[in-house]
Amino acid sequence: MTSSTTPLVMYLILRRDLQSTLQWPLGAVCTQAAHAASAAMWLFRNDAYTVAYTSDLDAMHKVTLGVNSEEEIKKVAEKLTTRKVDHKVWIEDGLPVCIALKPYPKEEVKNALKGLKLF
Repeated sequence: MTSSTTPLVMYLILRRDLQSTLQWPLGAVCTQAAHAASAAMWLFRNDAYTVAYTSDLDAMHKVTLGVNSEEEIKKVAEKLTTRKVDHKVWIEDGLPVCIALKPYPKEEVKNALKGLKLF
Protein backbone atom coordinates (compact mmCIF):
# COMPACT_ATOMS: atom_id res chain seq x y z
CA MET A 1 0.00 0.00 0.00
CA THR A 2 2.07 2.96 1.24
CA SER A 3 5.25 3.35 3.21
CA SER A 4 5.86 5.69 6.11
CA THR A 5 7.78 7.96 3.71
CA THR A 6 4.70 8.39 1.52
CA PRO A 7 1.99 10.03 3.64
CA LEU A 8 -1.64 9.84 2.64
CA VAL A 9 -3.37 13.09 1.71
CA MET A 10 -7.04 13.92 1.31
CA TYR A 11 -7.50 16.57 -1.38
CA LEU A 12 -10.46 18.93 -1.44
CA ILE A 13 -11.27 21.10 -4.46
CA LEU A 14 -13.45 24.04 -3.50
CA ARG A 15 -15.04 26.77 -5.61
CA ARG A 16 -13.66 30.25 -4.96
CA ASP A 17 -16.67 31.94 -6.56
CA LEU A 18 -18.93 30.75 -3.76
CA GLN A 19 -17.55 33.65 -1.72
CA SER A 20 -16.52 36.15 -4.36
CA THR A 21 -19.40 36.04 -6.84
CA LEU A 22 -22.20 34.21 -5.03
CA GLN A 23 -21.48 36.00 -1.72
CA TRP A 24 -21.68 32.91 0.49
CA PRO A 25 -20.45 33.54 4.04
CA LEU A 26 -17.05 32.04 4.92
CA GLY A 27 -18.67 29.63 7.38
CA ALA A 28 -20.96 28.24 4.68
CA VAL A 29 -18.01 27.77 2.32
CA CYS A 30 -16.04 25.94 5.02
CA THR A 31 -19.06 23.75 5.69
CA GLN A 32 -19.13 22.61 2.05
CA ALA A 33 -15.58 21.28 2.39
CA ALA A 34 -16.56 19.52 5.62
CA HIS A 35 -19.60 17.95 3.95
CA ALA A 36 -17.55 16.73 0.98
CA ALA A 37 -14.78 15.32 3.20
CA SER A 38 -17.26 13.55 5.48
CA ALA A 39 -19.12 12.05 2.53
CA ALA A 40 -15.92 10.82 0.87
CA MET A 41 -14.68 9.28 4.11
CA TRP A 42 -17.97 7.44 4.49
CA LEU A 43 -18.21 6.29 0.87
CA PHE A 44 -14.65 4.93 0.89
CA ARG A 45 -14.57 3.86 4.56
CA ASN A 46 -13.51 0.30 3.70
CA ASP A 47 -10.76 1.31 1.26
CA ALA A 48 -7.26 0.40 2.47
CA TYR A 49 -5.99 3.97 2.09
CA THR A 50 -8.92 5.38 4.08
CA VAL A 51 -8.43 2.81 6.83
CA ALA A 52 -4.74 3.69 7.03
CA TYR A 53 -5.49 7.44 6.91
CA THR A 54 -7.90 7.20 9.84
CA SER A 55 -5.68 4.92 11.91
CA ASP A 56 -4.01 8.01 13.39
CA LEU A 57 -6.59 10.80 13.55
CA ASP A 58 -4.05 13.33 14.84
CA ALA A 59 -1.88 12.86 11.75
CA MET A 60 -4.49 13.29 9.01
CA HIS A 61 -3.32 15.63 6.22
CA LYS A 62 -5.68 17.55 3.93
CA VAL A 63 -4.93 19.99 1.12
CA THR A 64 -7.60 22.38 -0.17
CA LEU A 65 -7.24 23.41 -3.78
CA GLY A 66 -9.45 25.92 -5.54
CA VAL A 67 -11.25 26.44 -8.81
CA ASN A 68 -12.94 29.64 -9.93
CA SER A 69 -16.30 28.45 -11.25
CA GLU A 70 -18.92 25.76 -11.65
CA GLU A 71 -17.56 25.03 -15.12
CA GLU A 72 -14.06 24.42 -13.72
CA ILE A 73 -15.22 22.12 -10.92
CA LYS A 74 -17.19 20.06 -13.44
CA LYS A 75 -14.08 19.71 -15.63
CA VAL A 76 -12.03 18.56 -12.64
CA ALA A 77 -14.72 16.00 -11.74
CA GLU A 78 -14.71 14.66 -15.31
CA LYS A 79 -10.92 14.40 -15.28
CA LEU A 80 -10.97 12.50 -11.97
CA THR A 81 -13.63 10.12 -13.26
CA THR A 82 -11.68 9.51 -16.50
CA ARG A 83 -8.52 8.78 -14.51
CA LYS A 84 -10.45 6.52 -12.12
CA VAL A 85 -9.60 8.64 -9.07
CA ASP A 86 -12.13 7.91 -6.30
CA HIS A 87 -13.92 11.08 -5.22
CA LYS A 88 -17.22 12.62 -4.13
CA VAL A 89 -18.70 15.75 -5.68
CA TRP A 90 -20.67 17.60 -3.01
CA ILE A 91 -23.85 19.27 -4.31
CA GLU A 92 -25.44 22.11 -2.35
CA ASP A 93 -28.55 23.97 -3.53
CA GLY A 94 -28.26 22.09 -6.84
CA LEU A 95 -24.68 23.29 -7.44
CA PRO A 96 -21.45 21.28 -7.42
CA VAL A 97 -19.47 23.15 -4.76
CA CYS A 98 -16.65 20.88 -3.57
CA ILE A 99 -14.90 17.67 -4.55
CA ALA A 100 -13.25 15.44 -1.97
CA LEU A 101 -10.87 12.70 -3.02
CA LYS A 102 -10.50 9.66 -0.82
CA PRO A 103 -7.08 9.67 0.87
CA TYR A 104 -4.29 8.84 -1.58
CA PRO A 105 -0.50 8.94 -1.66
CA LYS A 106 0.34 12.31 -3.22
CA GLU A 107 2.29 10.71 -6.06
CA GLU A 108 -0.72 8.65 -7.11
CA VAL A 109 -2.97 11.65 -7.84
CA LYS A 110 -0.61 14.57 -8.52
CA ASN A 111 -1.04 14.38 -12.31
CA ALA A 112 -4.84 14.41 -12.01
CA LEU A 113 -4.59 17.60 -9.90
CA LYS A 114 -1.91 19.31 -11.97
CA GLY A 115 -2.51 23.02 -12.47
CA LEU A 116 -4.79 23.48 -9.45
CA LYS A 117 -3.66 26.10 -6.94
CA LEU A 118 -4.20 26.23 -3.19
CA PHE A 119 -7.56 27.70 -2.16
